Amino acid sequence: MPSKWPIDITFKEIILSVNEKTCRQCGSDLAICSHREHRIYGLEGAIKLICKQSHCSNKKCSSRSTLVNPESELMITMPRWRIDWNLFTWMGFRRFKRHWSVPQIHEELLDSYQVYISENTITDYLRKYQVMVAAWHQDLERMREAYKDCQGVILTIDGLQPEKGHETLYVVRELKKQRIWFAEPLLSSSYTEIRKVIRHAKDLAQQLNKSILGWVSDKQDAFVVIIAEECPNIPHRYCGNHFIRDLAEQILENDSHAKVQMRRKIRGLRTIEKEILAELDQYQEKEGQLTYKQQTYAVNIVLDYCAAIRGILNDNHGGPLTPPGLRMAKALEEVSQSIEHNISLKETPIYSKLKRLYGYIKRGLSIYYSEQKEVEKYAKEIKKVENTLNSEKGKLKNRLAKFRRLKSRFKNADDLVKNQMSKIMHSFEAGLFVGDDNLSIPEDNLDARKMVQETKGT
Repeated sequence: MPSKWPIDITFKEIILSVNEKTCRQCGSDLAICSHREHRIYGLEGAIKLICKQSHCSNKKCSSRSTLVNPESELMITMPRWRIDWNLFTWMGFRRFKRHWSVPQIHEELLDSYQVYISENTITDYLRKYQVMVAAWHQDLERMREAYKDCQGVILTIDGLQPEKGHETLYVVRELKKQRIWFAEPLLSSSYTEIRKVIRHAKDLAQQLNKSILGWVSDKQDAFVVIIAEECPNIPHRYCGNHFIRDLAEQILENDSHAKVQMRRKIRGLRTIEKEILAELDQYQEKEGQLTYKQQTYAVNIVLDYCAAIRGILNDNHGGPLTPPGLRMAKALEEVSQSIEHNISLKETPIYSKLKRLYGYIKRGLSIYYSEQKEVEKYAKEIKKVENTLNSEKGKLKNRLAKFRRLKSRFKNADDLVKNQMSKIMHSFEAGLFVGDDNLSIPEDNLDARKMVQETKGT
């Protein structure tokens, strides 16, 4: 925070007076005794608050030495702050809603609003913003008002791992209102530490006078044991997202290995691009402008294909049902079919380069073909398992029966991968089909859309 204000800065003066007219202690009139200046930055420029301080006019009053400050000052800023509330909320909104960096906020304040405060000062105010938002969010009266129409609450606990070596942040959320209740950093995930978090959530539900209808978490041993002890007879659903990921772990590993091999075989894109750019330079020097434009149009087709292929190779999205390698192979196959259609036509100036691109893609796909059928086969089986978790696919009893039939088939299969899938299904079964058809517990702790729909119907 700067110790001095810029010399050429112009302040907008605002005079503030005490609203009270009489002393609270003796009832005598209050008299203005001094003026205090409070200089701050706002979005509309620098502001000078002139606060008229008062004290009791009765010299014998015990509170005469106490200065009374204008209450309206707190509506503009806080004591000893250098910014007003509007600027304070402006910074918080851009940092936590729009995810601006502190240097970015600093530059914007300097360039657009002529606010001369340091990055360290901005960081300090952002910490205050976080504390205030957390206090507002956890205010019991506000929470009681938010949950007054809810018959009960469904809680989820999950650990967020920051950088290696830092404490794990355990977050407890309520799913009916999609509201974060609290978060606590823990040095370890021991039973003792997890018990404190569960008890805190339990106590908060009691203060709101709401019963806990269910819990959702991953199948971490500490969660399973502590929730069963602290919340007996309350359904505890294991997160379906974690279950499906564990179920597909071996398939994803095989897919990832094949994907890496496929990418290694698709080389030469940059070489083709360099050749095209060099040819364009030659055409511009030797041929007319019209010929140059025609050639540019043609070679841009090759450059676009190269860009599309590079984008596909750098795309690592996917999941258990659409493994990244399988997704990549299907996208490359579509591009190769498009190139094949072009090279099947009459020969053009870019024919040779398209032919080379086609060869690069086919060379890479040939590596993945051996794994593709296996990956697709297991992905279909995982999809069948996932359907048994979906409450829209039937009643709980029927879905559980289908789940057990799949588990039994995997167990008896002459396939090590399916045997392992059967073991994972058995270990998760107790927490995947809990409650009943009348109590809708989310399939996983990321199922926000479903809970929003339920909230609207509450």
